Amino acid sequence: MKKINLLILLTFTFFINNSARAEQDNEPLKLYIFYSNDLQAGIGKQQATFMNPNFPPVLGGGAATANIITSYRQKAQKNGDIVLLLDGGDIFKGAPPLGDKSEGLAIVDYMNEIGYDAMVAGNHDFDLGKDAFIRMAERANFHVLAANLTDSATSAPPSSVKPYTIIEKGGIKIGILGIVSQSAEQNDDPQNVAGLDFKPEAPAAQQAVSNLKAQNVDLIIALAHLGLPYDAEEGYEEIKEQDNQNICKKSYMNAMELAHYVKGIDILISGQIHRGYQQPWEDPVNHTLCFQNYANGGNLGMVTIEIDRESKTIAGYKLPSGDGSLLLLSEDEFWPDEKFDSSIKKMQEKYEQGYGEVIGVTENTLTRNSRGESPMGNMMCDAMIDAGGADFAFNNFNSMRFDLNIGAVTPRDVVKVFPHGNSIVVINLKGALLLKLLESSVKGNYAGLAIGGGRLVYEKDRPDEQKIISLIIKGQPVDTAKTYRVATSEYLAEGNYGMDKLADLPAECFNNTGILVRDAVVEYIKKHTPLKIENDGRWIKK
Repeated sequence: MKKINLLILLTFTFFINNSARAEQDNEPLKLYIFYSNDLQAGIGKQQATFMNPNFPPVLGGGAATANIITSYRQKAQKNGDIVLLLDGGDIFKGAPPLGDKSEGLAIVDYMNEIGYDAMVAGNHDFDLGKDAFIRMAERANFHVLAANLTDSATSAPPSSVKPYTIIEKGGIKIGILGIVSQSAEQNDDPQNVAGLDFKPEAPAAQQAVSNLKAQNVDLIIALAHLGLPYDAEEGYEEIKEQDNQNICKKSYMNAMELAHYVKGIDILISGQIHRGYQQPWEDPVNHTLCFQNYANGGNLGMVTIEIDRESKTIAGYKLPSGDGSLLLLSEDEFWPDEKFDSSIKKMQEKYEQGYGEVIGVTENTLTRNSRGESPMGNMMCDAMIDAGGADFAFNNFNSMRFDLNIGAVTPRDVVKVFPHGNSIVVINLKGALLLKLLESSVKGNYAGLAIGGGRLVYEKDRPDEQKIISLIIKGQPVDTAKTYRVATSEYLAEGNYGMDKLADLPAECFNNTGILVRDAVVEYIKKHTPLKIENDGRWIKK
């Protein structure tokens, strides 16, 4: 009787084990993809003022990300699943000085420590020049990808950069390619991209896809620093209009266009545009799934791709929550990993000394504007006049990226407003040419400039080149024959943003002060605190 019971038990156990094994074999393989883009050195803790300006919750940044990644890697290892950690470019150039001060190396060190698998080069990853970019790529223990980037001298990819890579995990061959926007060739400083060639995006991506397919990969992921449109519906309407007109863009594309015009990409991780997509956008033709995170390290993107074990194709996907694919790294929900928290703090102590010290107080919120006058624009231009000893100043609105909230101000706050580090250039300009430059800033649909040192009145309905009614500088009407000392940014002094008339001036008319706009603002705040800056009627549209 005992022998019969034992035989039944062994048979039953064998049946259960085989059934469980068969059930597991039929379950799809899980590929957990975590993604960031436009980190811009935002690996430290930060306050979510966009949620509550008065009592902002704390976001755990890179240390919170580490905790999530560690947890899923342990889970995947136990269950035989796969984890990939990918980045869509622009890793270091941003508000936290940690990126600039370390020339990007501190951010690469963090990415090495947390175990990124691959990243694509972003357009701002070249802002310290070719050599600094190559040092970052050589420092990386992960794949730095850009299929459309070559060295001008060799026509080959720069050192430590590859067009694509293949990662084999869990019996799946995953091909990953990188595409950086060809617009990266239009750097604020042409010397930053000297020696580098940026090729049209679509042909380079299609060639990389063909090369990967020739190596029998099962899945192709594109890291594309091109940017999904702010509005997905409007973006695709533009593509349909291009299709109707038989227009097929090959360069200066956005990520949606790349997914539409390049065949064979299964998943696309985008960067460059700072708007996150909670739900992936799927191209109706190629069925490429496109993802994009918010910028500055406050979120982490995640998607679980289900892969059929037999065909090794995508069977579906799941998002981490009902809200979508983006995890807000709130400390209340994702507690920072202590080891990473300590490591990041040490890097901040090394590279950001003094950036958290209070330098002044503003009694009102200094807002910026995308057209016309604003308190932030007024302070910026007045600071440029002080720093450059100029009579007049102008700058574009895009140079200001955030408002300054009421209360104490630190250098870190100012760097967040002015992340790009343009220096102040003082130009000796005749009044007549200054008028022409200002006229060009309001022609057509142009919105004008932030100005300081004067008062401008214009009428939008008048013909181009005749819109300005009056310009007062230092209390007097502009004298077209007089030479004025005019402060502007290095970017505009090079002829960008419609300032091409400056290209005809001799070199001796320009004086690059070497003073960054943001440093001039820091000194202005120290000198004039407490601040109460409001619109004062220096820019009037009739």
